[in-house]
Amino acid sequence: MTSKKNTILFATKNPGKLKEFKKTFDRLNRNRKVISFTDLHYDIPDCEETGNTFEENALLKIQNARHYLRGTDKEMIVIADDSGMKIASLNGEPGVLTRRWNGSKMSDDEIIDYCLEKIKGYNDRSASYISCIVVSTPNNFNKVITSESNGVILQEPKNSSIMKGLPFRSLFFVPILNLMFHEVRDLPVEKRNGYILAHESAIEQIATYLDSNTA
Repeated sequence: MTSKKNTILFATKNPGKLKEFKKTFDRLNRNRKVISFTDLHYDIPDCEETGNTFEENALLKIQNARHYLRGTDKEMIVIADDSGMKIASLNGEPGVLTRRWNGSKMSDDEIIDYCLEKIKGYNDRSASYISCIVVSTPNNFNKVITSESNGVILQEPKNSSIMKGLPFRSLFFVPILNLMFHEVRDLPVEKRNGYILAHESAIEQIATYLDSNTA
């Protein structure tokens, strides 16, 4: 039976985010089990993401999870992330406001359509994907890792790249590799021409930190 001390709670109910996190973390062959809120036997309320930065929102998610964890679940390592796109021609939008970009709660399809409408007519379609991950150990010490990747927004979504919960997955393209951002993960590092995957880089740093600082 896996000890709670070796269990990581990834603080999300978003299946797409969990899948993306586990795909990288499990590849690192760490002897830890990764679960999400949906694996708990009780409900944890959604966190109000009122921060002005990705780091502030990730820390709020950590605090929310720690507040509602029960019993031995408090022994778990908790990891939370906040990530999003900053589009150059739109003055860094949507940033932390992805889900409420237009002022109301939006679905994946609505975000995609809204993005393409806002950027229509701009020659500069460059964008940056920001990934901020916070790891919280049971003694309430928080480690923050932030990484960034560059690319462009396509003129229309790539249908084969659509994944529930990750609207920009079908829009974010890496010209220097002629690949969708998420496809770069399957490319050997030596063939990436030095390109850094923000989420992968942050997760690798978190995994190294856990190996060095937790039993």
